[in-house]
Amino acid sequence: MAIPNKQDPIVLVIDFHHARGPEIEHCIANEGANPATDNDWSLLPFMALSDGAHLSTEEFSYFTLRGRETPDIPETSLFGIACSRQLDAKLLLNRPPDVTRSTVQKAVVVVTDSPQRVGQLREKLSVVTTAWFAQRGVAGISHMREFLFEMAQ
Repeated sequence: MAIPNKQDPIVLVIDFHHARGPEIEHCIANEGANPATDNDWSLLPFMALSDGAHLSTEEFSYFTLRGRETPDIPETSLFGIACSRQLDAKLLLNRPPDVTRSTVQKAVVVVTDSPQRVGQLREKLSVVTTAWFAQRGVAGISHMREFLFEMAQ
């Protein structure tokens, strides 16, 4: 029996926009791929930044997604974990004009094909998200790219 190709992990950043609600800000995946669009993950932002997430300093969400069939990978279930945090907008080093509320809310999401990996990712995801928010700019995604590279190893 052939072993199916493994799905590389995907890292996404979800932003809460005051007028549009939660939306995908960044998707870090294989070069040239946009799995959120390819798989119609239109509800992912709502699962990652769940209602009431703003009531906690750090909140985790767990969910499943459908991975559509590709020439290399059969249709499959994928597993997601999101770590959401918020930052007082006054603490931002460079406050963009579209930040009109008192806090900025974002979530970092990892999507993987291994449910066992989700449990292992929780602590790492917390560390990466905390470090990213500590920059007080919440714009650069170099931490996420490094995190993805580490996970893929």
